[in-house]
Amino acid sequence: MMGLVLLCGLAIPLRAFPQSQPQAPANATQSAETKSATPAQKPAPVTTTVVVRGEVKDDYLTSAVTAGNLDGTLLKETPLSITAISRAVLNDQMARVLSDVVKNDASVGEDYAPVGYYGDFEIRGFPLDLATALQINGMTIAGEQDVPLENKQSVELVKGIAGVESGVASAGGLIDYVTKEPNRTQRPAFDMATDHRGTSYAALDIGHIFSAKFEPGVRLNIAGEDIHTYVQHADGWRGVGALDSEFRLSPDTNLFADFEFQHRVQRSEAGYQLLGGTTIPARVFPSVMLGFQSWSKPNTFDVFNAGSRLNHTFNAHWSARFGGSYSHSLIDDNVIWPYGAALDANGNSLCPNSPYYFFCPDGSYEIYDYRSPGELRINAVGEALLQGHIETGKVSHDVVGGGSLFHRSVDLSPTIVYTALGVENINQPNIAYAPESPYQQAGPATLADFNHQTSGIIQDRMHLPGGVALVAGGRYVRVGDFNYTKPRSLWLPQYGATYTPIKDITFYGNYGVLLSLGPQAPWWVDNSNAFLEPFFTRQSEIGVKYERAILLTAALFRMRQPFFYPRVIQTADAFCSGSVNAGDLCFESAGHETHDGIELNAQGKAASWLQVTASATAMDAKSSNTGTPAFDGKQVINVPRLHTTMSADMLLPHMRGLHLMPGWSYTGRKEATRDDLVSVASYNLFNLGARYTPGGESGHVTLRFYADNILNQRYWKDTGASYGDTFIHLGAPATVRLSAHYTF
Repeated sequence: MMGLVLLCGLAIPLRAFPQSQPQAPANATQSAETKSATPAQKPAPVTTTVVVRGEVKDDYLTSAVTAGNLDGTLLKETPLSITAISRAVLNDQMARVLSDVVKNDASVGEDYAPVGYYGDFEIRGFPLDLATALQINGMTIAGEQDVPLENKQSVELVKGIAGVESGVASAGGLIDYVTKEPNRTQRPAFDMATDHRGTSYAALDIGHIFSAKFEPGVRLNIAGEDIHTYVQHADGWRGVGALDSEFRLSPDTNLFADFEFQHRVQRSEAGYQLLGGTTIPARVFPSVMLGFQSWSKPNTFDVFNAGSRLNHTFNAHWSARFGGSYSHSLIDDNVIWPYGAALDANGNSLCPNSPYYFFCPDGSYEIYDYRSPGELRINAVGEALLQGHIETGKVSHDVVGGGSLFHRSVDLSPTIVYTALGVENINQPNIAYAPESPYQQAGPATLADFNHQTSGIIQDRMHLPGGVALVAGGRYVRVGDFNYTKPRSLWLPQYGATYTPIKDITFYGNYGVLLSLGPQAPWWVDNSNAFLEPFFTRQSEIGVKYERAILLTAALFRMRQPFFYPRVIQTADAFCSGSVNAGDLCFESAGHETHDGIELNAQGKAASWLQVTASATAMDAKSSNTGTPAFDGKQVINVPRLHTTMSADMLLPHMRGLHLMPGWSYTGRKEATRDDLVSVASYNLFNLGARYTPGGESGHVTLRFYADNILNQRYWKDTGASYGDTFIHLGAPATVRLSAHYTF
């Protein structure tokens, strides 16, 4: 008898067990004597060849999404381009912050994300508004934080206009963190990790911490990290605690609640500026912290996010959802800030022929003692939605209606400390300066911004014969802001369509209009620190999705919004109406920037031995009619024309439990000035990891190794503009991480 067992690709000869003899029929006439006279017969040995082949888990793809839809539509049926980075990918890459996550999608990039500080990001070339672009379980949070990943099941990257549920938000899309759920059957797990610079990390995940009357109960995640970075003097530490719960109050009612707290203390680096506004610094190193002073304080971050959702099912067709969240980010912001031209004792530029908001051509710059204690940002959200299913002949409708409230407040000190300390140069060692004397103190924080939104929401997803679905909806929103003269009431439509000719393929299209909060002008223009009016973004997109064991997505998109920049003016205008001198700078909205692109994405199981997450984005992002001819028809700063990324999980043959995890990304040239005369070079990055579970996938111990940038490539990772100022940042050198995961 030949048997075939599939597991890991090994050929193992086995000896079959002896088989019992067939029994005689009940009416057999053979006598006992005859039986005893028959000699005993031994079965001949049988050799069985067992061919063992293995399969990787199917955990690089998650089909359900929280963001991007109101009615729980599956990822492959959503008429938007969405990438969901699963827990398995986060574990394999040992992700700790959002910068580690977004590298898995070519349409998402950094836009001022220095070591030791919270990060700004961009999607499809549009910078995210941290007030509205980050969510936890579909609820907007204060984005001025590094959200802990220990209690997250996945991170969803919604590209383009994020659907009618997003309200007033960033043009490029949004990022949603999905928390883990309590799991009564999951065994507790403990993680330890380190890297070659000496970082120490430990985390505990208990899927079910106690029995409750309303199961499944509460999940606990706690973690601590002693952080050692590649930037000198930017070490720090953090502690995390999180509770995620689900209570089944009745067969028809579920209550979900989540709470997380993180305390982090760490110095932050600051980026470089162009030399004289025209030259990329040369022979500089990512390990250098410009302007470091030993007496300067580190940043301190105290952040908590809390949310709850109540789902009630009335019958098979109707249900209601009520939700609320509160996000609190308190920051003591302290940094020795390298900025602008070097100054003499009287505050005059030492390079007067160069713009004073760039480093001098010789590499010299001024350092400032910047302290802004007590920065407090609070986001509070409430929503109520009714969802139902209606049949009208051959057409069925999934309808959603309801409303939401959003409040955001920002407290800042009106008298922050920003004192010049002295001159340094990028080509020379840091100089030790004494603190200013007398030592200054910032005043107490007061209300600097308050934004409130009230919205009415309606959406109808119509399922037509022939595999066609049409989505029509909108949000009527009333927006008021501390910095605007009067509230605005607007209708924001969103339309989509899908066509599924066969089970695994879906074609889709969408069109939408989104309102975003206006940016703030930099301090060195005539309308210093002014908030510009909210603005519209319009998007058109078509695409196709294929899903079986792997999800393949292709999308073509066009997005358009106003172009913002510091403009040279000769006389007063609508943005700078006060006293103006010819040649002054005014931060304005002028003309448009149009982003045309194509995205290709793959997530999931490509073969029995291979899982992948890969994407490529080609984008033409051009400014037009700006009023400054040198900027018209130019690629927008910090947006590469081509960006690709890939990571894989490969099960090795003849090595049970051993996986190889290669990775690669390519980033094209990025422009550093709005006239495209200065740019940073393209670069390739290669990563390599391995995962080993002794005894196979069901083992208790998993060991991981992951190395980023294994060729130690030197590169500029972003050239974005933060509050109108242009900075460039060096990327991380080679980093080797090790971790051990133990399941009790």
